[in-house]
Amino acid sequence: MTQPHILILGVGRVGRAIALDLASTYDVTALDRSAEALESLTREAPHIRTVQGHLNDSALLNKLLSEADLVITAVPGNMGYRALERVIQAGKKVVDISFFPEDPYTLEELAREKGATVIVDAGVAPGLSNFLLGYELAQKPVESFVCYVGGLPVERSWPFQYKAPFSPADVMEEYTRPVRQRIGGVLLTKAPLSDLELINIPGIGVLEGFNTDGLRTLLRNTTVPTLIEKTLRYPGHAEYIQVLAHTGFFSTAPITISGQAVVPREMTAALLSKAWEMSPEDEDLTVMVVRIQHVSGDLVQYTLIDRADTTRRISSMARTTGYTCTALAKWLLEGATLQPGIHAPEELAGDEACFAYVMHHLATHGIQITRQTLQPLP
Repeated sequence: MTQPHILILGVGRVGRAIALDLASTYDVTALDRSAEALESLTREAPHIRTVQGHLNDSALLNKLLSEADLVITAVPGNMGYRALERVIQAGKKVVDISFFPEDPYTLEELAREKGATVIVDAGVAPGLSNFLLGYELAQKPVESFVCYVGGLPVERSWPFQYKAPFSPADVMEEYTRPVRQRIGGVLLTKAPLSDLELINIPGIGVLEGFNTDGLRTLLRNTTVPTLIEKTLRYPGHAEYIQVLAHTGFFSTAPITISGQAVVPREMTAALLSKAWEMSPEDEDLTVMVVRIQHVSGDLVQYTLIDRADTTRRISSMARTTGYTCTALAKWLLEGATLQPGIHAPEELAGDEACFAYVMHHLATHGIQITRQTLQPLP
């Protein structure tokens, strides 16, 4: 029997983890413009077919899409919407982790017309966090959802105490995009990095949490009165970022220096890419705490603490994001009955078989998520 064929668009840190995981079961082709990334992947898994090229090469992309049974889009956010649109045009099953800023549901009509089944935001947060809320919503009504989540370097170094486990440009997007929340049934827009608070994580210590715009499809697909997401960093990080923002380092308006036009944000991205660059030897950890209060008063907390796979050189963020993605990809290929259109994780988790499948897949990779019932909030 011929194995399904999977096309992966983008094999950066997360895409690499996805490719290695899926190649143990399926035929995999990886497309990336970086020869270095592809050569590294070939050394680890020679059976993966690698193709160097750009998404703008329509002839190449169309050929690869025609051969694929399922596609995974793992490109930077600024390329994600267009990449997903191209895959949908080809009528393919697709799982997306590019976390682009555009509304994926603007592609709903196209997906249905082309017969494309699309799962978006299939990472850790958004992704797994949505999945947990969807599961709880399937049990009984929910009053509030608060998610604290972050990827952190194990070694803290001055001044940022941070390394980027994915595209630094996408991290900067988190720090500059207006934050949408729902509080008591009212939709609010807040400044990024606002509402700073300290949270103690057993085994990790005190971290700071601040508002970021990570709720995405939850605001559309649920009626939960209170929805909040905060990014976690080591204490002090947010202040450094706020200084940069206040000074104008994230501005997209060109300024003139010695007769040359310079876009501050592009310059900052180039500098921070070096300052935040993770080497293969750098170890990271992922922390996620999700607190869900039911209308009945029951308060449930999910906790995930994961560390890098130093043997295979797979970062924790690549593990938690990538293996959530591969779980949903495998579930979709192995007989899931999902209609063409756009689907988000909170919708899928209402299917107990899907929820169990994803949790089992993560557990086989050593990603443990604990669930506990806490005392109700006052």
